[in-house]
Amino acid sequence: MGIFSGIEDAKATEGGNYLKAGVYDVELIRLTTGKTRKSVPFFAADLRVLGSNNPDHRIGELVNWYVGMDKEPSLGNIKAFAVACLSSEGQIDPESITEKVMEGLVDKNGEAVVGTRLKVQVTLVDTKTGGKFSKHLWFAAGAQIAA
Repeated sequence: MGIFSGIEDAKATEGGNYLKAGVYDVELIRLTTGKTRKSVPFFAADLRVLGSNNPDHRIGELVNWYVGMDKEPSLGNIKAFAVACLSSEGQIDPESITEKVMEGLVDKNGEAVVGTRLKVQVTLVDTKTGGKFSKHLWFAAGAQIAA
């Protein structure tokens, strides 16, 4: 057995580069769903930064948004993202986001919405245990929001 024994069954991992607090213009590069090593389902979006008010994120940088489906607000957060993605041609009703719509959205790594431009506002929120999590508010590109 060599040091690469078992590599055929190994999954390549990609580390996350998550957005820090700020307001960003982004372009959707890819959508992914899957399961973590602990079998927790997840939804993830890979994005390219087009504009940023946070100097920690440069124009052109690739960033990620990850949603673990083991958290209570996960479906609502994903719904808000989908509404923003699909509102590029005009506002859509959040009630139109169904399981079937989401399956179509993530099909082929999000091929149907790759290239969509969005705006996202990220704020840090304190947790009960003293930690922080990032809250993402998604908007269609060109939305005017307070920085």
